[in-house]
Amino acid sequence: MKTADSPLNLSFQGAMHYHDYYPGDETQERIVLNIYVGDYPQFIPAIVDTASPWCILNPSIFEIEEVKNCAVYPTDVNLLIRGERQKGKLYQLPIHLEALIGESLDVPSTVFVPTDKYTMPNFIGLGGFLNRIRFAIQPGEPGENLFYFGV
Repeated sequence: MKTADSPLNLSFQGAMHYHDYYPGDETQERIVLNIYVGDYPQFIPAIVDTASPWCILNPSIFEIEEVKNCAVYPTDVNLLIRGERQKGKLYQLPIHLEALIGESLDVPSTVFVPTDKYTMPNFIGLGGFLNRIRFAIQPGEPGENLFYFGV
């Protein structure tokens, strides 16, 4: 709650557009960011999901040697994703938010990568990413939605 003694600080270092739908699924509105992960050469669409304990990324990007060699936690992890149990590994990777306005941001992130077949979307999770930044959204017309971020 804002009081006279504690002013609300709403400063952000950057902003980027977000999309209303995950590619190939226009049936459900979402907040979808195009992120860059590690040294992977192209952006990856990912759904902002505050209920996810970590970022969840499709294992296909881990065929790239630069991403495959990042620090990994030593034990396998089981995670329930949309009612389906997935076995996977946790990686420590930087996720890059490319600013349209202001300055871009690199966030050291914890990423879950399924080791079994994975056909679901990529997710940006609360634990290991969103809980490390300040963020807000500004809805608008398609193509004008903004995701603000800062530390």
